[in-house]
Amino acid sequence: MPSSSEGRRAFTLIELLVVITIIAILIGLLLPAVQKVREAAARMKCANNVKQVGLALHNYEGTRGALPPSSVQSPAAAAFAGLRDFQKVGTTGTSNSDYAKHCFLAIILPYIEQGNVLQQNGTPYNFRLDWYDPANRAAAATRIPTFECPSVPYSHLMDPILEPATYGSGWVPATTDYMAVNRANNRTAIWTAMGLTYPGDDAIKGVLGSNVFTPLLTVTDGLSNTIMFAEAGARPQSWKFGVRQTDPTFMNGPWAYSGNDIAVDGSNTSGGTLSSATDVPTACSINCANQGEIYAFHTDGANVGMGDGSVRFLRKSVSLVTLQKMCARADGYPIDGD
Repeated sequence: MPSSSEGRRAFTLIELLVVITIIAILIGLLLPAVQKVREAAARMKCANNVKQVGLALHNYEGTRGALPPSSVQSPAAAAFAGLRDFQKVGTTGTSNSDYAKHCFLAIILPYIEQGNVLQQNGTPYNFRLDWYDPANRAAAATRIPTFECPSVPYSHLMDPILEPATYGSGWVPATTDYMAVNRANNRTAIWTAMGLTYPGDDAIKGVLGSNVFTPLLTVTDGLSNTIMFAEAGARPQSWKFGVRQTDPTFMNGPWAYSGNDIAVDGSNTSGGTLSSATDVPTACSINCANQGEIYAFHTDGANVGMGDGSVRFLRKSVSLVTLQKMCARADGYPIDGD
């Protein structure tokens, strides 16, 4: 009678290698699917963030009768009267330096149920002091999940800080991936090269403007047709066409920062600002460069918040003509179907 050990048969080396190969193939097939599911979930979360910011802006408008300034920073004299809420205590209000610097994302915090962030240092966030003032730094250093896209490969903490007034302070403000769109391309030659007549400097302004409160009626092209804000992810890092570049040495990125507005000019083939008519035929619309343009880390495009509070996912194949029309609030041109 054979022993029990004689009844067992061990794997041969070839059989073991076959099994390992099969497992490796299965993992290779599964990983892309898992990554797609993760990106789909991240994109959905990002779209929900954009929706929340859009709703907050409209809730603010419902309370104040106008949308907030995209930023308050060095206003012209004509804007002084409308910016009294930001006038520094003890000033006459007759110089642009008399007005504190702020971003719309700080202004709308109470409208996304984040008003507690404005109390981080035990006293109210002070809109009559600059966003980087010591009294406001605790709040501005607080990460706000609604302001961050989960697809972005960045820590969302700006270290080191590049604000000249805070050099050496050790303060690390939190960043955002969503920026106000202030205008479309403002070069007549670009519109002519696109086959359109330049509609004028006022017409190519965006829904949100720097140093001004915007009534909804000024958006004559229709709120559902005009982009109000969009993804401009990973700033202050610099990215072009999916590749990280040498980081800029100038200030941008924190959600409380007063200079986060973007002007959507479009990009040339090297990721630079579209300024030459000869570059229009080969111009890139979105996901070309994140320093001043719409840029996301999603596979096929970017989320944008429209003037009516809705969310759209713009494909990276969107034409330059369509994008420019969508960023201008009063150009009078109908939006194409792409």
